[in-house]
Amino acid sequence: MRVGVLGIGKTPHKIQHSKSLRDLIVEAGRGAIADAGVSPSDIEMLYVGNVGSVGFNYENSTGLMAAHHLGVVPAGAVRVEAACGTGAWALHLGVVAIASGLYDTVMVVGAEKMNDLATVEATSIIAQAADSKEEYFSGLTFPSGVALTARKYMQIYGLTEEDLAHTAVKNHHYGARNPFAHLRFECTVEEVMKSAKVADPLKLYEVCPMTDAGSALILCREEILRDQPDKPQVYITASQMATGTWYAATDTLEDAYRLFNEPAKRAYAMAGVTADDIDVAEIYNSFSIQEPLGIEGLGFAEPGEGWKGAKDGSTWKDGKVAVNLSGGLLCKGHPLGATGATQAVDIIEQLRGTAPEGIQAQDPEIGITACRGGPGAVGAIHIYQRLEGE
Repeated sequence: MRVGVLGIGKTPHKIQHSKSLRDLIVEAGRGAIADAGVSPSDIEMLYVGNVGSVGFNYENSTGLMAAHHLGVVPAGAVRVEAACGTGAWALHLGVVAIASGLYDTVMVVGAEKMNDLATVEATSIIAQAADSKEEYFSGLTFPSGVALTARKYMQIYGLTEEDLAHTAVKNHHYGARNPFAHLRFECTVEEVMKSAKVADPLKLYEVCPMTDAGSALILCREEILRDQPDKPQVYITASQMATGTWYAATDTLEDAYRLFNEPAKRAYAMAGVTADDIDVAEIYNSFSIQEPLGIEGLGFAEPGEGWKGAKDGSTWKDGKVAVNLSGGLLCKGHPLGATGATQAVDIIEQLRGTAPEGIQAQDPEIGITACRGGPGAVGAIHIYQRLEGE
């Protein structure tokens, strides 16, 4: 399976009070259209990933609104929602639409506008991506649930808080060099350790910020991109989804491993590659512990060893597999519905060789994105390859 990537676009990740959800969608979408060199009338279907427009923005029919303001009418349009995996799920639907032969050209947009509400209101909307009736009102929030996972991981594998802090140091090193990231500063292990506790053992520098952003992709049949050899020949060669546990209270380390490992094995087989072939990866890490869990689930390290790459350099830019050169969610921020789409755009920039200076890997050919959502309810894996001259 090969689905061509004709165009990409994204907005900065930051608090953007001067822009509406519509503005973010239009900015990212028009950027992708211009990059693809197509007309809005060429778009045959639009998939919009958005989690909380009703709560955050008092808007509902987000897909239809996007279609109108992007000018793709009368193309079909639908809003997709799957917790933090929303943007990746929208991408999956776009890939399936092309791979099935139903459409020639589709657009995928992920967007979220989170910062026009007070933090307490915004976090209550985020909590609705999990069990907001029982767990949330009992105090088991996303930060506290993931903190329990981190503590369990540390106890089983003998980690210290300083060991895990290296993950935040690596992400902030690259986030400081990414002009699209929300947080742009470097930090040391000592500074991570001194940052405020959010949910023991997780500290402020190990937690992503809420941010406003949009990202978009134009996908097409392989033949359409092949007929334009002057365009970067980057293709999505695998797309796999999975579901997992709905409850944070029962989410085990084994559950976290399977959430990525099962769809990753299918994705590797689909693309005809292995974990050893991957050059660059964007792995979901709204909290620092989720990066080593993702590294293990994708097969880059054995269980209990995924944290070591940030400390020994093997998951840095010049390491065996470069992980989260964008700064990850820890620095970009986590714009819910946009996150999965932004991961895709970041990897495609890597394969095109157009990532910002300081975070561009050396001539990568194969990349992967791994997005998750809910306590451990959604897993999404996509593989991307630069296939020039084939």
